[in-house]
Amino acid sequence: MIRTFHPVITCFWVMVAICLPFSAAADVDWEVSQAIQLDATPIDVAHTPNDDLTFILTDQAQVLIYSVDGKKVGTVPVDPSITDIAVSPKGEELYLINGKRKTLQTIAINFIVDINVADSPFLGPAGAKVAVVVFSDFQ
Repeated sequence: MIRTFHPVITCFWVMVAICLPFSAAADVDWEVSQAIQLDATPIDVAHTPNDDLTFILTDQAQVLIYSVDGKKVGTVPVDPSITDIAVSPKGEELYLINGKRKTLQTIAINFIVDINVADSPFLGPAGAKVAVVVFSDFQ
């Protein structure tokens, strides 16, 4: 009786034999770069694509917004049943996901900034709201 070796099985065992002696655990070098003390338990976190804003969903039905330097820049109240959050590719919208109800809400993110215009000339009512729009996606 002549025994022959199947080439696929032989190749498999040769690969296993080659890889086994070289497997090893690697050390990991790490350090805490920033720590933010929260008043509520975090549930989920999302970042804008350029990492300038961090959104933290908490168990208090809020999304806390932090700048890159760890300063809180805003709070958005949300439905208590929101389970996950995500940020749009351009960072202009926040997606609120409700896994139980199978819903997705999209909210636009706009920041209100006070601009000191004292002693500046103006036309129209002094207390009128002004929207400053930046067109940054020209081709």
